[in-house]
Amino acid sequence: MDNRLQQIAAALGITLPGAYARFLETEQLHESRLVTDLVNLYGTDDLLTRNNDYEVQRYLPGYLSIADDSGGRGIFLDTTRPTLTVYTTGYGALDPECMDVLSDDFLQWTEQGYSLDVIREAPAFTTARHSEKNLLRNEWIRLHQAVSGLEAEKSRLDLKTYLLQKRRLQQEIQNFETRNAGKPYR
Repeated sequence: MDNRLQQIAAALGITLPGAYARFLETEQLHESRLVTDLVNLYGTDDLLTRNNDYEVQRYLPGYLSIADDSGGRGIFLDTTRPTLTVYTTGYGALDPECMDVLSDDFLQWTEQGYSLDVIREAPAFTTARHSEKNLLRNEWIRLHQAVSGLEAEKSRLDLKTYLLQKRRLQQEIQNFETRNAGKPYR
């Protein structure tokens, strides 16, 4: 590893993963470079500055911000693990629980064109999506959208069909509210 990379690692208090260090050396990546229309890959001239500016090691000890998406989201490597998984999260949400995975392998990510497509969502988002509150909220929304849809179709339905469907939906809403009384869902 060249002297500049050793200085960066020492200043940030991390160990640069070998594959990433070799990539920087091979690509002679000194200045940051736009590698796609969105991904700005940091060169050695900017690594220290970007990580210090966003206080990456303070909020994500052991992580290294290696790039950004030109829109406020950083791209990171966890320098404490043997695998070089590529993560992304907003610079305002520097928390491992809020990090999406872009690739399970840094070198593969580079070879495949630096994709910003998420392959695994952040644990916090997955947990929130499957929480009881969110599931109840989605059911409540579905019921009320069904009522709105019925009202929109009212002029195309005969009165008896409309009234039967409306009564059924109102009963479903009442049953939902009774079953979930005291639970937060709005």
